[in-house]
This record gives sequence, structure tokens and C-alpha cells, in this order.
Amino acid sequence: MREANQPPSVAAPAMPEHAAIAFRCAGAPDVCASLRGAVTDALDKAGFQVVTAPGRADILISAIAGIVDAKVSRDFGNTFNTRTFQIDLTGEAPKLGDSVAMPPPSTVSFDSTLGRERLEEKSRLVAGDVVDRVQAYVKKKRGA
Repeated sequence: MREANQPPSVAAPAMPEHAAIAFRCAGAPDVCASLRGAVTDALDKAGFQVVTAPGRADILISAIAGIVDAKVSRDFGNTFNTRTFQIDLTGEAPKLGDSVAMPPPSTVSFDSTLGRERLEEKSRLVAGDVVDRVQAYVKKKRGA
């Protein structure tokens, strides 16, 4: 029982074990589509609730995929338009006012016609790193 002159205690919002995660991406449409699919799948498999509305998210992850280089080459009678993209990730827990550590920036180079498997593989690797960082943050916030 509290004293009459003491304010009621206000509990800090808790981080749920199966936190709601929103992922958004800006920049190169090919890279964002691949990242969106890979990150959503990885988060879902890890037991997190994936939401599309940032306002409903316990954790909001943002990616920016920007082109840093483009070159054309001709090998074996084929023309390759290889583009290099940098992927920058940020994470935040808006309800707690925290930032969530994300993997450092990374790059991927591929030809959109003949080399999409490189993009898909890089997206899976980035997604795995994102899940690891989200799991570590949730574990820390839950005191486990």
C-alpha cells in the first residue's frame, strides 16, 4: 500500500519475448524486395511477429540500399551490367526510446539479368545478422 503523498508507480514498457518487428527499405527496388523477403522470413522463423505498420512495432528496422558503383563488361559474348549497392541498416525500439544495434554497412555486387543469386545470398546473410541482433536486444531487455 502506498502513502497518500506518493505518486503511483509507472512501469516501463516491457519488451515482449515475441516482439513485433517492422522492416522498411528505401532505395534500389531489386535490393529492397530481396531484403524484405529474406528479413521477413528470417524473423518469422525466429518466432517474431512481423508487422507492416511501424506504429505497431516494438522494434523498427530500416534499410537503405544505395548504388555506389556501376560498370559494364563483356565476357564470353555476354554483356554484364554489374552494379554495386551498399546496404545500411538502423534499428530502434520506439516505445522504449532505444536504438537497436544492427550489422555494419555491407555491399553486394550483381548483374540484374544473370547474377541475382548473389543478391539473394547476400540478403539471407544480412537477414541472419539482423535476427541475431534483434534476439540479443530482446534478451537483454527481458533480463534473460
